[in-house]
Amino acid sequence: MSYLLFLDDMDVFSMISNLRKRSTLTEQNKVMHQKVLDSKAILNRLNKTQYLEHYARSAKYFKQKDEEIFVIIPKDNSN
Repeated sequence: MSYLLFLDDMDVFSMISNLRKRSTLTEQNKVMHQKVLDSKAILNRLNKTQYLEHYARSAKYFKQKDEEIFVIIPKDNSN
């Protein structure tokens, strides 16, 4: 019996470790699935010209030739 608990390839400790890894990977899978859904929604909206310009300006900081863009980053107060 002690062989099965401690010395076997599938002992209790490796089973617990595998269960923890599985739960972590399941959570990561949920997050990645949500990111894929969000990306698909953005891609579908990019077919509209008005949203395409809005996305390019806000997410990618594109500008027209006669414009300047200033990005303001708040100072971190944790130091």
